[in-house]
Formats: sequence, structure tokens, C-alpha cells
Amino acid sequence: MKRSEKKESQEFKIYCNYGVLSAEKRNVYTYGAEASTAVCSDEMLVRLPENAWFNIYETQMGRLAVETSWGSKYDINEVLQGDETPSFYAVDKNGEGHRVTWEG
Repeated sequence: MKRSEKKESQEFKIYCNYGVLSAEKRNVYTYGAEASTAVCSDEMLVRLPENAWFNIYETQMGRLAVETSWGSKYDINEVLQGDETPSFYAVDKNGEGHRVTWEG
């Protein structure tokens, strides 16, 4: 994916987890399953917003993963962050951080 190329992803399911041990006062987002130490979780159907850095793709095992514009590949849980809203965050080869946040 070229840096200037912007793509919107397919929809995928994440979980907003509440009361996770060591993060009791904030939301923790996970892909694939609820956090095992969460008090409760909400299932969310999301779509990665159009952006120049992250692209969702399907692995050979049928799971979704993330590829960056600088060529790195990650499991979604490695880049999924957030509190009020989910976001993807990763650092490129030059040490510059890139974040894409879902809107409200």
C-alpha cells in the first residue's frame, strides 16, 4: 500500500472491555475475543476509517491482520488501542508514531 493511498476496510468485530485488571478505570479494546479479565464487554462492529497508514487484510488462517504503509504486519491486537474510542497505533521504521482513531 502506498503512503498516499487511502482505503476503507471491511467491517470487523472488536470488543470494548470494562474493568480489565490493571486497567479498571479505562476501556480496553480487543479483537478475536473478550479480555479474559474483563468484568463485562460490549461487542462492536467497526470499519477502519480511510487512512494512509493501515490496511486490514485476511491471513492464510482466515483471521484479519494489519499491514502498514511502511511494510510491517501486525496482529490487530498489537496495534489496537484506545479508551473512549478505538484506534490503531504503530511506530514506523523512522521512529514516527501513526494513529488512526475511529470517530465517535
